[in-house]
Amino acid sequence: MLNRVSSVDLSSKKFGLYSKSNSKKVQNNATNSVSFGGNYKSVPINKLTNAYIGYNGVKFASTVSFTGGGSLYYAFEELNKSMATCKDEAHGMKGEVVGSRIPVSELLARFKDDLPRVDDTIKTTIEIARNNDEVTEARMGIKKDEGRNTTFEMNVRNQRPISKIASNLSDTKQNIKITLQPYGIEYDANHNRYIKGTEESAYVLNTKGNLMAVVEDGDNVLLTDTGTLIKKDVKDGALNIRATKDKNVFRPFEVKDNPVVTSKKGGSQGGGTELVIGLEDGRFVPEIIDSISTFCEKVNNGEIVLDEFKPAKNADKMQIAMLAGGFGSRAEYTNASSSRIFHNKKNGSNLTKGCFRTATGLTPMETTFISLHKAGLLDCSKGNIGIGKNIKFYLNDSGINGGNGGFTVDMYDTMARDNRKSLLILPNDAMSRIPVSLNKMNEIMNSGKAAVVMVAKEVDKEDARGSLGIMKINKDGEIEAFAEKPKEFEEGYVDKNGKCFANTFQFVVSKEAFDVLKYLEDYLPSNSSGKEPRDWSKTFTPILMAITRNDDFEKMQKEIEKATKVKIDKSALSVAKDILGDQKIYAVKSSEPWADCGTLNALYHTTMQIASGEFPLEDFERKRVLDSVNTETGLVASSPEQKMEIESKYDIDGQIMAVPKAKEVSPDIVDKYEDAIVKYSDKH
Repeated sequence: MLNRVSSVDLSSKKFGLYSKSNSKKVQNNATNSVSFGGNYKSVPINKLTNAYIGYNGVKFASTVSFTGGGSLYYAFEELNKSMATCKDEAHGMKGEVVGSRIPVSELLARFKDDLPRVDDTIKTTIEIARNNDEVTEARMGIKKDEGRNTTFEMNVRNQRPISKIASNLSDTKQNIKITLQPYGIEYDANHNRYIKGTEESAYVLNTKGNLMAVVEDGDNVLLTDTGTLIKKDVKDGALNIRATKDKNVFRPFEVKDNPVVTSKKGGSQGGGTELVIGLEDGRFVPEIIDSISTFCEKVNNGEIVLDEFKPAKNADKMQIAMLAGGFGSRAEYTNASSSRIFHNKKNGSNLTKGCFRTATGLTPMETTFISLHKAGLLDCSKGNIGIGKNIKFYLNDSGINGGNGGFTVDMYDTMARDNRKSLLILPNDAMSRIPVSLNKMNEIMNSGKAAVVMVAKEVDKEDARGSLGIMKINKDGEIEAFAEKPKEFEEGYVDKNGKCFANTFQFVVSKEAFDVLKYLEDYLPSNSSGKEPRDWSKTFTPILMAITRNDDFEKMQKEIEKATKVKIDKSALSVAKDILGDQKIYAVKSSEPWADCGTLNALYHTTMQIASGEFPLEDFERKRVLDSVNTETGLVASSPEQKMEIESKYDIDGQIMAVPKAKEVSPDIVDKYEDAIVKYSDKH
């Protein structure tokens, strides 16, 4: 992280300036070295001083190089601001670094006077992600060429152990280059940037080491990590983006048929269950309610066309909980596609990933609604779906952050439902079309033999390494062991084809399992002791696994303490065992499509999968995708109208995703649906 250094510090600091010939000698033991070309005596000392001020305190830089006398101070001042930490201390995140952004247009505009010479360049290396003992770094540079262009370039190196010396730039996994060809760059009386003929804003977004190049153009947001955007009108200025990455290249597909959307029988046989959307007070509440209200309107006006709803057996005895805009840092940072990014805003951004629409016209959350309808669990038929009918909201206004587990237990206790036997828990940030798997989960839970049933998705082990929790599943479908985001794989997790089963955070929990967690409440960490003291993967599931798989209470106790650092009395474990009886933890092996969209990068790549025809869709969805995608250039828009607008302005080559800039939603919508919202404080 770049740290600003005031010039007043210079009097108490000793620093050295080294020429190119000897800078390597001191590089390894001096973090305050500046390398430069030419005779330093001919360079005004204030230029070198400014370079040092900007450079000193850059923890992971090796050199800052420049040729000639260009001032570097403003470069580092802007980079200091732009690499800000996202914080949400009011909600327990305590300043966790979840991402950062560089406002490239503003940065380059600042340098219209600061890079007067053709060969001036400023460079720095900065850490952009850290995972345990490994680090990912990026080399950033700003340069002005022989024309009027100013270019910002960012090269991301492959992850390396912290103990090892950084690799050279040939070992690059990603590159983003943004060139501004200005006709004129000025600041108005309010210090707002103005570029004649080029009103777009360009950003580089960093989400834990994954970069996206972003352009805001009017009401549109364009994103890419493997594409090229070149503005067609170069008379008055141009903003050109070139981004490359070593994988996930968009694959154009041949359209074999263009589906005709016809009216279906539709209707409903009645039945189904109730969906509760879990919300954290102050974060995304109006936007998510508005998004779901829009979905219901589309169903009722015939824009979303579904088959007749046929209820699954005992669907009415299940309740569905979907976690939306809650405790995760991902929910905060995925919204960084818009200029309305507010670092340090206590209530989070007013934009939510739940409201980003893909080329299908649906959000990830709404895609899951259709899966629930097809599985016979949630009736999304015309006239039957609605906020207050079968969709309600749980608003946690307690200020207590207990992680997703604590959040769900609060929801389970607060949202009472007659005859409820189980709770199906789903994320709002996944694209899934898994009706067959949902039916199998329901069947196993109805058998009475399951405490928990999870959906396990088969993935390549390299896709799971360090990013997905994986599991061992025996021939009876029981889960025998978990490994949370492993870097190395123990025997039994990976098959001979290099495949393993990943946790998709889609699972159903029995009433008895919730009773056990409630009974063991006094042994668990304080509900306000940290960010995730009661996480399903880290706390609740290991406890339930140990209880269901052991009859020896001492062994049970040791397993729980080893996995969670929680020590539970053997007498309490005996009671818990009696409550669960013979219930076990099971997994449904799924080959149906599922994709985690918990970060903006993940949502982007899932949208590309949809556009490439790799995701099964309903006819009305596929028709919209085919009308919103250019299979030759790689542009994937969220509507046909947006596609036409973007293509009229830019030459495109590669993966470009376009979404409408999210609008701020009036908080009045919360009052409109007040009767469908139950608050934590109403029941406690």
